[in-house]
Amino acid sequence: MARFRNTVSICFQALAALGLFLALGSAAEASPRVVVTIKPIHSLAAAILEGIAEPKLLLNGAASPHSYALKPSDARAVNEADAVIFVSKNLEGFLTKAIESLPAKARVIDLEEAPGLRLLPVRQAGLQQASNESTDDNEEHEEHEGHFHNHNGNDVHFWLDPMNAIAIARHLAREFSAIDPGHEAQYQANAAKLEAALTGLDAELRATLAGLSDRSFIVFHDVTQYLDTRYGLRGVGAITVSPEREPGAKRLAAVRAKIEEAKAICVFSEPEFPPKLVQMLTAGTKAKRGVLDEVGAAIPPGPGQYFALMRADAASLAGCLKS
Repeated sequence: MARFRNTVSICFQALAALGLFLALGSAAEASPRVVVTIKPIHSLAAAILEGIAEPKLLLNGAASPHSYALKPSDARAVNEADAVIFVSKNLEGFLTKAIESLPAKARVIDLEEAPGLRLLPVRQAGLQQASNESTDDNEEHEEHEGHFHNHNGNDVHFWLDPMNAIAIARHLAREFSAIDPGHEAQYQANAAKLEAALTGLDAELRATLAGLSDRSFIVFHDVTQYLDTRYGLRGVGAITVSPEREPGAKRLAAVRAKIEEAKAICVFSEPEFPPKLVQMLTAGTKAKRGVLDEVGAAIPPGPGQYFALMRADAASLAGCLKS
């Protein structure tokens, strides 16, 4: 009889252990598998998912969304994801085919469609400084047919306005709650915490960038429109209409003329593109050189990456324009 009781006890213990194992496995499966394209958006998603799951980042290091190609491991991650988050069909063109073949259960989150965003139209010729007459024939073609610079569309660098980051955070909290309703309260709490931090960041950036409205600058390609609009900056030119192709001789001549005409204080390059054009354009002028990074290529990914990116770009702008 004692042996029978021991056997029963062992069976119950085994069943309890199995139940615990299955429960833990079920809980792990409940955490959504999220894939995000670029670092600043990954940072916002990671903040909303904090304590629940870690999103996978596709573009790390200096990879540019304008020219990226999916690796086999990326394609597998996208195909297995519960949610795939990207900025816009007009930015991450490399995702188009992968998204079309996703299983029906996967949630595709196009942030350009997020409620509450303040979207600005693409500025003509990359910025207001250049007319169509100042571009080469190949640049005209690129300008109208390039997957990124569509003059009838929106400027897709909208994450560079912290108020848009708040709209993105709210949208992601709703989307994650729909995928994983068991963690809805935590998603909403994380979103509220992130919103408060972003509001503080906005005030910090406004202080850093104060007093620069009369100091003009040129960028490599037009990534600063949302910063210009939010903080009263004076971006007056872009070296290239599209970062996917180098500008031709006519455009370079027009930009060089704009540097002198507008008395540009600074000309900014980007880390993923060779700085030789900026060096050539500023040679013999009073314009200084700086660097702006739209995605924070050198900043480690994670919930704090967005804040580090915005502070670094604000510091770069202020440092070059005030000196």
